[in-house]
Amino acid sequence: MSRGAWRVILTDSESLTGVAPVCPATATNHLIEDDDGAPLPGVHEAGVYDCCPDPHIECYDERLAQQVAEILSKAGAELCS
Repeated sequence: MSRGAWRVILTDSESLTGVAPVCPATATNHLIEDDDGAPLPGVHEAGVYDCCPDPHIECYDERLAQQVAEILSKAGAELCS
């Protein structure tokens, strides 16, 4: 993960219309558990889980979300360099 990187995320609308910072956890070790603390299968790389950093921004449009993620990632890379 590069510092300042953003990604497109699934939102409550069940589509890729949101953006969030890239999660430091890999897709296979997100902190998602059932009520008994057992890991749940089916983690989606565009999902948002307890370990994923804020903010989560709803853009209401898939193309706009992609553009916003690219702009924020570029700006974040410039600030962190």
